Amino acid sequence: MNFRHIEVARMTPTIGAVISGVDLNAVKSPAVYEEIRNALWENKVIFFRKQPLTPQAHAALGRAFGEMEKHEFFPHVEGHPEIQTIANTGNKSPDTDRWHADCTFREKPNAVSILRAVEIPPSGGDTLWACMNTAYEALDGPMKKMLLELDAEHDISYAFRRMGYTGEARQLDAGNPPYIHPAVINHPVTGKLCLFVNSIWTKRFTNLVDRYGENLLRLLNEWIMKPDFQVRFRWEQDSVAIWDNMATQHYAVFDYAGQARRMHRVTCEPTKVRLDARPEASRPAPIEHFGERPTMMMMDARLPAPKPAVRGEAPRSQAQRGSGMLDDTRMQLLSEPERRAVIAVFDAISSLDLGDIARRSANV
Repeated sequence: MNFRHIEVARMTPTIGAVISGVDLNAVKSPAVYEEIRNALWENKVIFFRKQPLTPQAHAALGRAFGEMEKHEFFPHVEGHPEIQTIANTGNKSPDTDRWHADCTFREKPNAVSILRAVEIPPSGGDTLWACMNTAYEALDGPMKKMLLELDAEHDISYAFRRMGYTGEARQLDAGNPPYIHPAVINHPVTGKLCLFVNSIWTKRFTNLVDRYGENLLRLLNEWIMKPDFQVRFRWEQDSVAIWDNMATQHYAVFDYAGQARRMHRVTCEPTKVRLDARPEASRPAPIEHFGERPTMMMMDARLPAPKPAVRGEAPRSQAQRGSGMLDDTRMQLLSEPERRAVIAVFDAISSLDLGDIARRSANV
């Protein structure tokens, strides 16, 4: 691609480019932002050096990509609620030192993130990005075909509980219900297929038996760690990184314990996740969150009337007779003893007076 207003130097054949020839504090033409956008879609993450962005210029750069967001986790720059401050000065991991994409637990994750280095340690604190299109395309054909049929649940409160933030998880529950996305998505701009599971927000595959799904998720989280898919960026004061959040994952290296690292970030363009082959794959998870309603009441609200028996059909247990609580596809993958055990458990649940239990629990 030819660029008239910026200079683009690729860092690897797969991902990453350094942009020069532009002052981000003094952009006058929309054509400059258009070229920056094109460079991003082509390279997945782009970097600028020596750009002491004012808050106004930082926000203008974000708006060039779409609607600006506020964020649950971080404080903001005074007077600029859309600019988050991400800082760490202690010895505890900031929990971003693992591979992830931003906010995949949302119905519409942000498409773009823009990070500026405000204060960096004398050494360390690099960030790595990995290309999820290349990671998907490098898989064997049968694996790619299978992943196109799989969906995964993304859950912010599940992730926070795993990290030990139980109180924060309770607070985030109500406003951030879990969401199901396809394991592979079409990029919203290029249409390219990209892996869309990560090690922080992805809880499980919804259409695999848990023990298989856990192993597959572990395999994919290890797969994207291949250096072939990655670029590593060493921060300098006033460096700026813009990344395509739908096409990449990133990892903030925590090797600067006891030193200060402070960044300013904007996230923008909430974007509907899509897989063209299965347009309805992205959807709310069919569960409710801890603390919203008593568990038994949630189950009771989901119990449809039993289906009438079909002549000649073998009798079925209460749990099998249309309770809606068992996934027939997943049940078929279990051994006979496992199926009997699951049916016995749900038969026992079905025999309870759920309404009475819910009323009593609500009065506790």
